[in-house]
Amino acid sequence: MKRLFTVAILLATASIASAQLILSKETIQDIVKNEKSYYNDIVQVFNSDDPYLDIDDVALVYYGHAFTPDYKPGKDNNEKLLKKYYEEDNFPKVYETAKKILEYNPAHLDALFYAWISAKTIGKGEEEYLSYVKKHQNVITMIKTYGDGKSSSTAFRIVNPEDQKYVMYSLNIDSEISHELDTESLCNILIVRPTDEFKSSRLYFDISLFLNTPSGK
Repeated sequence: MKRLFTVAILLATASIASAQLILSKETIQDIVKNEKSYYNDIVQVFNSDDPYLDIDDVALVYYGHAFTPDYKPGKDNNEKLLKKYYEEDNFPKVYETAKKILEYNPAHLDALFYAWISAKTIGKGEEEYLSYVKKHQNVITMIKTYGDGKSSSTAFRIVNPEDQKYVMYSLNIDSEISHELDTESLCNILIVRPTDEFKSSRLYFDISLFLNTPSGK
């Protein structure tokens, strides 16, 4: 699995436009709730791999999902099926299930990753599976732009604890030594071995969006 993550990261290119504002959670929530047509337009821009996509567009799609009725991290049956089919090497079903998830959560990191793996395995066109790689890497790049993971105030903000692993792999961190939850900042604090890409031994992930939903409590 580590090899597959590494290959995915190496294949991806940093294609996000540089313009950025760093949207707050409050701003993203307001857009999703009160400017639905604009939010939906940005989702379409993300899905189409528009070359003018910028980091804030990616943030709106990724974090915006947390303010929709479909946000059920850990409780979505399709997420469970996705891993089940992958463990069974049932790649047609992996592909089908990943595509279902992406219909209502287009920046879902697990679904993008497994869509790429399954599409490549069952012989889909290169343009399609590289599109999943590109979207996956765009989300990781955005998360690492919105924070540096070195403190609770600059933590990597994620919508699902499952997404930690992808950020860690991008920093060449294989695993954690230990972890704890900071109940004040709602950050997962991982003790890790420093790497060239991340020189600190404490890695912070803001999981407040997850913990503030019924499924996360």
